[in-house]
Amino acid sequence: MKNHQLRALVAIADASSVRGAARALGLSPSAITQALKDLEDYVNAPLLQRASSGRR
Repeated sequence: MKNHQLRALVAIADASSVRGAARALGLSPSAITQALKDLEDYVNAPLLQRASSGRR
């Protein structure tokens, strides 16, 4: 587990979207998505419910 992965998760929760988290952290949405995927792989569980229009 890495610090940037946790920051990405918190930013997604705060912004309610990957796109908003990316803006807040100054990263690309794909970088945020990859960090979240790596964190989910680490804990072996989904951490967010995904939807095409944002987090539910």
